[in-house]
Amino acid sequence: MSDAFSGNLAQLKLIDVLRLLHASNRTGLLELEHEDGRIGEIYIVSGQITHALYEEYIGEEAIYTLFSWGAGTFRFRSGEVTDEQTTTLSTEEILLECVTYATEWESVRRVIPSPHTIFRLSPRTKYEVSLRAEDWMVIQNMDGQRTVADIAEITHLNELYTSKVIVRLFDLGLVEFVGEQQPQEEIIDSIPEELMNRVEKELIRAIGPMGPIVLDDCSENLGYRRTLLPRDMMPSLAERLAEEIPDNDRRVKFQEAMLDIMQKLYE
Repeated sequence: MSDAFSGNLAQLKLIDVLRLLHASNRTGLLELEHEDGRIGEIYIVSGQITHALYEEYIGEEAIYTLFSWGAGTFRFRSGEVTDEQTTTLSTEEILLECVTYATEWESVRRVIPSPHTIFRLSPRTKYEVSLRAEDWMVIQNMDGQRTVADIAEITHLNELYTSKVIVRLFDLGLVEFVGEQQPQEEIIDSIPEELMNRVEKELIRAIGPMGPIVLDDCSENLGYRRTLLPRDMMPSLAERLAEEIPDNDRRVKFQEAMLDIMQKLYE
């Protein structure tokens, strides 16, 4: 496996990606990006999973929750490490659990394609069924407008458990599919393209042809593609880029150029 390891989770499943990295004793960061912009991170050292982060989840829980994704992309950054240690199970044990979660999510996805799916009570039910406490919790919060993710948050059940309850209710004919809510796009006041091009030119002047790659990497480490980097994150970007310049004189000149660019950005 080469250091440039990336792809689509629709073609290569997350469980298979983790197995490959484990079997090949790789060290680095596996970045996962959902099509709606959500990001997950899994750190691996010599094939062993040491730290994972996804939204409010960490460790094994973050990894298992990432299996809820029906689509997305992955990219492995070889050599990137962290001092964080949030996993308690061995990687072999984690992978065994992942098989179970992958199977359960695959079963859920036949009815619920995404956490943005909306259901409502079906008016066609004509027979009595025995409902459990968790069934009632879900039903009483299902109004034909709330998404699966909304209901999971309200009931304090995790997304997988909530989804499994809804699948059961769907199979019983108690609820019906309404549609999928389209996530609202966040409007970002990003750095103008012409100024970002100036940053790239100054970085090339300081470190050579690797400048564009370093710029992309530093932007993504801040959580954004360079074309979407917010204006208020320019100082953080400048600081990270300066750290990548080994020559002190060139670093100082780069910082001076960045100061001029920021003055134009904020004027």
